[in-house]
Amino acid sequence: MRVIVCDDHRLLLEALALALEDHGYDVVAIASSAEEAVQAVAEHRPDICLLDVNFPAGSSISAIAEIREASPQTRVVMLSAAADHGIVGRAIAEGAAGYVGKEQPIQRICEMLEQADKGHLAVEPALLQQALRPQKPSDDPLWALQFLTDREWEVMRCIMDGQSTEQMAGSLGVQRSTARTHVQNLLTKLGVHSRLQAAALMSAYGTPETWPAHMR
Repeated sequence: MRVIVCDDHRLLLEALALALEDHGYDVVAIASSAEEAVQAVAEHRPDICLLDVNFPAGSSISAIAEIREASPQTRVVMLSAAADHGIVGRAIAEGAAGYVGKEQPIQRICEMLEQADKGHLAVEPALLQQALRPQKPSDDPLWALQFLTDREWEVMRCIMDGQSTEQMAGSLGVQRSTARTHVQNLLTKLGVHSRLQAAALMSAYGTPETWPAHMR
């Protein structure tokens, strides 16, 4: 797996890069600012960009969209010293594929990178639940839709059409296992336990305007 690591603390940056290389990762570049990370991603197009959340100039969350635009296949995993569910929610909304604490052992960080690379949302379950929980659920039952990726919206359409996993895989052009992963990510974000519940939620509260413009 090709990785770019970005952190403004040089010692931590170099230590983490070495540790990842010791675990078999190909660290193609390191960066000490969000701007450098965007440039490095555009040049190297890695599988993963491990991006520190906080820099002296401010949060790097705004750089997530720039990284995805520079290299759509690159998954961004945020690295932070604090487990702030508000920041996690914002990062996911911007398109981050994961969020891992700096205090985690290198083996756990590697596990999270592997999860993100496989298309899973690499966030600790308890932290994810806090991040995706609306402040007033009764006010907006569809609050969590803001966190869906384009692919997950496509999965939602397949669910609403009553497609089986096999049919969904064909519609999306992916393997059955990948289709199941997308479904599970969607259900997790919506806070429901089945496709039926997801469909019922959309049927009860959704309108044509609920869907992204390109899917209406």
